[in-house]
Amino acid sequence: MRAEIICIGTELLMGEILNTNAKYIAEKLQEVGVDLLYQTTVGDNETRITECLDIAFSRVDIVITTGGLGPTIDDRTKEVVSKYYNKELVVMESYYDRVVEKYNERGYEIVEGAKKESSIIKGSKILNNSVGLAPGFLYENDGKKIFVLPGPPKEMEPMMSNEVLPHLKEISSDILLTKIIEVTGVPEGRIDEDLKNYFNMSNPTVAPYAKEKSIHIRVAIKGNIDNRVALEKRLDDLVFEIKSHYPTAIILNYKNFEK
Repeated sequence: MRAEIICIGTELLMGEILNTNAKYIAEKLQEVGVDLLYQTTVGDNETRITECLDIAFSRVDIVITTGGLGPTIDDRTKEVVSKYYNKELVVMESYYDRVVEKYNERGYEIVEGAKKESSIIKGSKILNNSVGLAPGFLYENDGKKIFVLPGPPKEMEPMMSNEVLPHLKEISSDILLTKIIEVTGVPEGRIDEDLKNYFNMSNPTVAPYAKEKSIHIRVAIKGNIDNRVALEKRLDDLVFEIKSHYPTAIILNYKNFEK
């Protein structure tokens, strides 16, 4: 499965806030073997968000959006997705009741935007927001999926972990195994020359990352979870083969991402 993240919010483009959502989602997608191919950031503009959806669905199977689910005029994501699929927005009464209760607690007047905040598009599956007031949702069309998530990390992260990941695990049979080799005292150019044949591999993959005081070599392999033992052996063999070039190198971590 191939995925793209679309982070929506003019504040992201302006550099007013740090986009931690993309990093969090990217890490979680690894856990279920979903290939994240693109990350896009777009402002709160209906035309440009629609363009981003068109481009994304032309090249991936799964789109995950963050942001734009609130009650204000610049929260446009739900309306855009609604128009994109020609589906009406439906108010989730349980969420609307939560919004009304919160407004009443604070002595606020109930505004029309409260209904928008509480809505999802017709025919979609609700994604529970355990922290905030705006539900997310999953919509499927022509074999492709869009997960619409809130922007605040404190709301997005539990929704991604508790709502999105379980669904992806049900439809993914892949496992991703990775190891990191840390090399010190060797120039990046020397490593590139030593390992250039490895860098051209497609699965497993080998990639160098320059750090402040060292070079990290990431080795990863992906395959069906039923073949886990064979995959682990192939990964270990490759890691020790690479490490033999650098006797003082160390293996920093070992991660198994699986269902």
